[in-house]
Amino acid sequence: MLTEIIVWYALILAIGMAAFPIVSMVCKNISDRGYCISKIAGILILSYLAWLLSYPLSFNRVAVLLALAILCALSLLCITYDKSCLHVRRDVIIRSEIVFFAAFIVFLAIRVYGPEITDFGEKFMDFAFLNAVMRSSHFPPYDPWFAGGLLDFYYYFGYLTVAVPSKISGISTAVTYNLGLVTFAALAANAAFGIGYDLTKKIGYGISTMIFVVFIANAHIIFDMAARLLNLQTGSHEHIFGLWASTRIIPDTINEFPYFSFTFGDLHPHVVSIPFQLLLLVLMLNIHKSGGSGMRIYGKGAVQILAGTILSALALGVLFPVNAWDYPTYLIIFASIVLVQQYRAASLGNALVPIVTVAILSVLLFMPFYLDFQGAGASGAGIGIAYQHTLLIDFIEIFALFLFLIFSFLFLHSDLDRRYVVALIPIAALSLIFFQTLIVTIPLTLLCIYLLFHEVHEVHEDEKNDRFVMVLVLAGSLLAIFCEIFYLDDHFGAPNERMNTVFKLYLQIWILWGIAAGYCLYRSISLLKHASSRNKTIWIVFFCILFASCGVCSLTITAERISLDHNPPSLDGIEYLNLSEMGEYRAISWIRREIAGTPVILEAPGGDSYSTGSRVSAFTGLPTIIGWRWHEVMWGRGWDEIGLRVKDADTIYSTHNIPLAIDLLDRYNVSYIYIGAAERDRYDESGGLDKFGNEDYFECAYIGSVRIYRLKGCP
Repeated sequence: MLTEIIVWYALILAIGMAAFPIVSMVCKNISDRGYCISKIAGILILSYLAWLLSYPLSFNRVAVLLALAILCALSLLCITYDKSCLHVRRDVIIRSEIVFFAAFIVFLAIRVYGPEITDFGEKFMDFAFLNAVMRSSHFPPYDPWFAGGLLDFYYYFGYLTVAVPSKISGISTAVTYNLGLVTFAALAANAAFGIGYDLTKKIGYGISTMIFVVFIANAHIIFDMAARLLNLQTGSHEHIFGLWASTRIIPDTINEFPYFSFTFGDLHPHVVSIPFQLLLLVLMLNIHKSGGSGMRIYGKGAVQILAGTILSALALGVLFPVNAWDYPTYLIIFASIVLVQQYRAASLGNALVPIVTVAILSVLLFMPFYLDFQGAGASGAGIGIAYQHTLLIDFIEIFALFLFLIFSFLFLHSDLDRRYVVALIPIAALSLIFFQTLIVTIPLTLLCIYLLFHEVHEVHEDEKNDRFVMVLVLAGSLLAIFCEIFYLDDHFGAPNERMNTVFKLYLQIWILWGIAAGYCLYRSISLLKHASSRNKTIWIVFFCILFASCGVCSLTITAERISLDHNPPSLDGIEYLNLSEMGEYRAISWIRREIAGTPVILEAPGGDSYSTGSRVSAFTGLPTIIGWRWHEVMWGRGWDEIGLRVKDADTIYSTHNIPLAIDLLDRYNVSYIYIGAAERDRYDESGGLDKFGNEDYFECAYIGSVRIYRLKGCP
């Protein structure tokens, strides 16, 4: 295990070093020259190049190494063009590497004590997709739970970013599944620290920003305790300190936050996208600090403009194939940042060119993905009007710490005309006619707009940074309003119709407001120096109570996640089977080791979802006739087609008619038949399993408590 950790860690460092000259050339306006995002950018560029090369070539280790060579060549060109791109202070490098290492170790410890890939959550699906990407020679990858189908309905690029370093290192996906989670968490922490430090030039506030974005939880514990003391109800929580309770505050929805997501252990698109969102935010901060107009916001020379444009377009464009929900939000934020920057530079008329250029390029760079994409099932069937709304107390419970810090800064802001604050009182009260959260989001929206376009001389760097942070706060506020009015229809019926909308957009709000809160903490403390000692004391008490509640919640989440399983420490996500179901573990390990390519393997049809069914296809990546049925429906498959596949799979196992079984096996190009405990429990009574012992048609490829048969004539 230690060797695998060292190899993986060294590889991530090497990828970051290879990409740093490119990032440094682009991020000349940031104090660390983009070092905090060099690893994320390196993984993105390397994965993108490997993905492109897979179309004319094939997705294998040779293609990935060729992509790495191209990345290094591009960096050498940047160094040749501008040797200053290597000039970064030693303390910047040391500080950034300490942050990355510390975060890596924290999340590594959590994963070591809870590495199991189980049916709890989306882990089976995520592991199935990761294995499918690893086995695919071309893209889009095949669907491991629908033999003959492709993952042309799903945003699979996030799994590719784990598969690429897995190809180079040769480490098993059972381990890189967990190492990927650890790495994405550490990358997010590093980027959040970099943003916080660059906005404040203070290490302490860089750390606080990192904590708010990556390590802190919401304040549901203190709210639940207060509600119970007052005999009130804020949600349907059975346990105050429960792992689940903090993410199910709003009834019939999900409100995950990064720390829960990284700790819970689903290698899902919304988790993988977190560091890539932060990558783009750092690039936007670099643009915001630019004094240029038009395309010169990316730099002065043609090469620097080209590099900045492509990197920005790549960082924006990848959000759709990683987690499609993020792309529209960040396209709007990107446009807003450019508009604000050009407004400040008195060059608003030149804003359209860089916005349109990056927007178009972000699509063109990933055109192969869009040409294949059939996203009707995964991305929703339209926009509906929300008839359920979030209670104000639930909204505050989720974002209490962030709202406290943001409003503290807004009301303490020296340029804020107090008459506007008074005018907001009746507006906020009237907003209650529509839905409760408007009493928070309307004042927040109006105050941000006022401060964005209120004329200031911007003598101090803080005044420039205020505008950047106000864009993030405004974007979060508008996302919250959107969730109260609309929902994206993704086939969840009432009362869960807005479950995914709140889930995905509230996670975006957390990241945006987490960064803003780190900066607002810095600005509020600076402004409170002029306040009375009584007001300072009240503010500090409120902050400490909220921060402590959020911190305690993080600790309880960690403790409960680790206590879910009691297996020996490991990073191998499937090793727990060796203790509970040794025969299954050995058979699955044999398949992973001995069967190359993508032959179809038959296993008992999976349950509707969230069951131990479809474990063989999930753990090996080999496609099966039908896996988790409800998930396939969510991805756009029809019940009739799924039902037919279930019936055919049942028939193959249970029938005594060998020609009929072979005809059905040929229909789905099945090469292997898996007979384990699930298959015996389901089909033993029929007596149909005995036919696989007929050596005229089948040969036994693996013998143990599990038997695996190969259809004769198949490779």
